Amino acid sequence: MNIYLVIMVITGACLIMAGIFFNYNIYHLVKIDAEARGMKRPGLWALLSLQNSDGSGVLPLYLIVRRKHPRRPLTSQEESDYQVLKKKARLALIMILVSAIPLVVTAIYYFADK
Repeated sequence: MNIYLVIMVITGACLIMAGIFFNYNIYHLVKIDAEARGMKRPGLWALLSLQNSDGSGVLPLYLIVRRKHPRRPLTSQEESDYQVLKKKARLALIMILVSAIPLVVTAIYYFADK
């Protein structure tokens, strides 16, 4: 078995896990924000803001619609949850970057050998 193939499988799995982790955190961030703005169905807005298979989601629409709703101050629990989720989302983006670079590099070398 080729070592490039093993590296691509491992980094691909890390990339998928990081993407799921990122979407999970974005879901909860949008839900907290929508609840703070008093929007109807915050869970639905959070679900629609997730990315789908082609990379597009309704997050830009949410960002436009949320302007019409003033935000109430977050409670201390919501604020701490919001900050933790933001840090986790940043970590997920770093994980995506760290796993995508070796995946692309090894894919180039793998297909160059064939």
